[in-house]
Amino acid sequence: MLVDFKEIELSDRPVIEHYLSMRYYDNSEFCFSNLFIWRYGFNLKFSVIDDYLCIVGRLGESFYFIFPPLGRDDGNLDRAFIKVIEYYKAQGYPIIIKCVTEPMRMLIEQAMPGFFRYERDPNNDDYVYSTYDLINLEGKKYHQKRNHINRFLKNYEYTYESIDDSNIEECIAAEIEWLKGKEPDRSLQDEKIAIMEALNNFDQLGLKGGALRIDGKIQAFSIGDLLNPEMVVIHFEKANTEYHGSYAMINQQFAANCWKDIPYINREEDMGIPGLRKAKRSYHPIKMVEKYTAYLAKE
Repeated sequence: MLVDFKEIELSDRPVIEHYLSMRYYDNSEFCFSNLFIWRYGFNLKFSVIDDYLCIVGRLGESFYFIFPPLGRDDGNLDRAFIKVIEYYKAQGYPIIIKCVTEPMRMLIEQAMPGFFRYERDPNNDDYVYSTYDLINLEGKKYHQKRNHINRFLKNYEYTYESIDDSNIEECIAAEIEWLKGKEPDRSLQDEKIAIMEALNNFDQLGLKGGALRIDGKIQAFSIGDLLNPEMVVIHFEKANTEYHGSYAMINQQFAANCWKDIPYINREEDMGIPGLRKAKRSYHPIKMVEKYTAYLAKE
């Protein structure tokens, strides 16, 4: 079989979601909207091989990686995996398997015992929170968050709005404005592209979003999607830090207005960034989606 990987397009949503729906995935990478909006930043491509969704990517110019084949466990996982690995070897690419969760690792080991060695990748672990906790902020552990929100309410008059055609252009303008003066780097540029992809294809991707309007302008917004029937993934949360407490406020308001009936919220990884790690830990996750990177055992 000739393996042929193609770029991810909006028209591919039905086929990709078909395979993603076959299993319960709780890591943030495996939803169509995330794959689509980051397809340029990570050079993501896909192919359906032996009835598995196979996704490959490249970060920068030289870091090539593979996601584990996704789909129903029907006994063909090893066949699909080996075809992708052989394709990568033929291109001269290294074999690096990213975003392997513990359930995936067990499936892979069952199908291909001893084929890979695994290394923990804590910088890419996802933070999962109770939606109830993020809405209600009860108890001593959320005292500081309540203080931020109370200060915000005391200092500013605001309205909460759902993101739709009436304010998407304002969200785009706000993101461009907030980026002014920041030191340009690859990660910021990739994130900007992903945010623009999300906002420009908002309805087609089935996204939900919320925004805070203060002084007549959008000063914070958040965008998310349903990851599985019990979990939401938050793709982006952006705010103008000149308005103290705006991050805490959009976090709480988006959860309360959009996701109160979904028990869990996945707020993705901290990428090993100390400030981001501190911020995510301060909301007290109820669990982490632990991830591994896998390499060929004999290399």
